[in-house]
Amino acid sequence: MVLASGGRTSAGSGPDGYALARGLGHTVVPPVPSLFTFRSQAPLLAGLAGIAAEVRVAAAGLEAGGPLLVTHKGLSGPAVLRLSAWGARVLQACGYAFDLAVDWLPGLADADALLRERIRSHGRRAVAGDHATPLPARLWAALVREAGIDLQARWADLDRDTRLRLAGALKATVLPVTGQAPFKEEFVTCGGVALGEVDFRTMGSRICPGLFLAGELLDIDGVTGGFNFQSCWTTGWLAGRGAAGWRGRALAMGPMGGPAAP
Repeated sequence: MVLASGGRTSAGSGPDGYALARGLGHTVVPPVPSLFTFRSQAPLLAGLAGIAAEVRVAAAGLEAGGPLLVTHKGLSGPAVLRLSAWGARVLQACGYAFDLAVDWLPGLADADALLRERIRSHGRRAVAGDHATPLPARLWAALVREAGIDLQARWADLDRDTRLRLAGALKATVLPVTGQAPFKEEFVTCGGVALGEVDFRTMGSRICPGLFLAGELLDIDGVTGGFNFQSCWTTGWLAGRGAAGWRGRALAMGPMGGPAAP
């Protein structure tokens, strides 16, 4: 028998497969959502839906880098999805309520030095309208407001404290996250049948001879949806071949374990 019932997500079949595997002697690592977006109503994000930037994000002792996308409900993009995958259990333990630190310029070591140079070379320009970074214009203006700088203020008007606030906003904006994506919008499940109980050469059970397991029923989750699709296809192929080979051997042996009748 091949058991490939999916995981507890919108793409899977719910807990039935876990119950079947558990009933046949397998250990099931408790499933939790993985690869999900973050809900956030942080004032900084208002009016920024559709903005994307290459960032570094951190929360609950975890870090991830890559593109970030601001949505109408909060934050998405590869950086967020990677963090949710690596921290699936940590974030679940937090109740999906935590502070997310965003480095909007991960390739810049010293934001304050950049701003000091801008003050020297562009002192008469309005800070909000003068892009000191490659960030999108709307995002730059929002970060300027976040630092408490008037939109009409010029670079020459910035004192040391104000300049340091802007540098801090560029390198470590803190966005309160109030939840994960709504149920059934997460991509995959972290958890499932313990991998040590499966022979990955055939996907055969090490607990129950004749049982083969595949797909998201297993405790496998990758950092993008593509890896998870590939895992399902590959383990399904291996399980099918393994089951066909096992059935062939069983038929050859006959019902009492001896050679089958001609």
